[in-house]
Amino acid sequence: MTSREIVRRNITFDNPPRIAIKFDVFGFNDCYDIWLKEVTGYYQLGGGTDEWGCVWSQTEMQNTGQVTHHPLASWDEFPDYKFPDPEADGKYSSFMSDLAGAGDKFVMYCAGLGLFERFHTLRGFENALMDLYMEPEKTHQLLDGILDFHMRAITKMHKLGGGRIDAAAISDDWGTEVATIISPDKFREFFKPRYIKLFKHIHDLGMHTWMHSCGKINDVLDDLIDAGLEVVNTQQPKSVGIDEFGQRFAGRICIETIVDTQLTYPHGTLDEIRAEARELVEKWNTPRGGFIASDYGDAQAIGTTIERRKAAFEVFAELAGIEMPV
Repeated sequence: MTSREIVRRNITFDNPPRIAIKFDVFGFNDCYDIWLKEVTGYYQLGGGTDEWGCVWSQTEMQNTGQVTHHPLASWDEFPDYKFPDPEADGKYSSFMSDLAGAGDKFVMYCAGLGLFERFHTLRGFENALMDLYMEPEKTHQLLDGILDFHMRAITKMHKLGGGRIDAAAISDDWGTEVATIISPDKFREFFKPRYIKLFKHIHDLGMHTWMHSCGKINDVLDDLIDAGLEVVNTQQPKSVGIDEFGQRFAGRICIETIVDTQLTYPHGTLDEIRAEARELVEKWNTPRGGFIASDYGDAQAIGTTIERRKAAFEVFAELAGIEMPV
């Protein structure tokens, strides 16, 4: 069975022969990512201005950039603001060559910042949170513009891919360490209706829906499932609670996860890493599927090592019934 089919069956709970695995560092990845390109030549981590007008600066963290200028920090700028063109030729200039390397893997289009993350990079984080109460009408208008961008870019990518793109993914971190960033009521007022539109659009094009969202997202995940989300990527299983998350969501949504990136991966012993990897599969996978084991792309940035990554991978590979690549 191909990697593409194994991932698809995990997502749809269609009795896959094993869990899916994403560990490029050891030469094993069932998925193949294609990222939406920027057309301004900026580099988020090293600094520069992106196509939305956000100015990024490098932080002390190797894999983290920080927006230091928000183009819509004042709503006075909004009437003249021009959204980037989601169909600009430069965004897709390398698409066909990128796609050519997919082989029999599950292809995922990665759109980057989603609705909430793009919203607060444009307005500034504090402004964005206040806007939900103080400027609801303008907030709705801005979120509609962000949603329109994503839907048109997804349509363009799907058309170019000729049906070969299997999923569309966005990133919206919705949790702090202990709770959601905004109240569930505000989430349902401003974001859930737009996720419903976005996920329906993706499904109508014959693709699966995928979202990265870290922190304790438990209080909004029911709404995301209801909106049509099929795969959630969480990299902080300790924050969501391994037992609680498994009891509430295993079997209802496919979970892509990793040994906890803030606690276990950088600070745990090798035995603790192995134990957590095993616990995640035991409590979040189901006999019908629903589990994707992944690694962290920039391990140095979170303070882990190749030895630690190998400890996690060996457990996931064992439980998947695959041999460690030589």
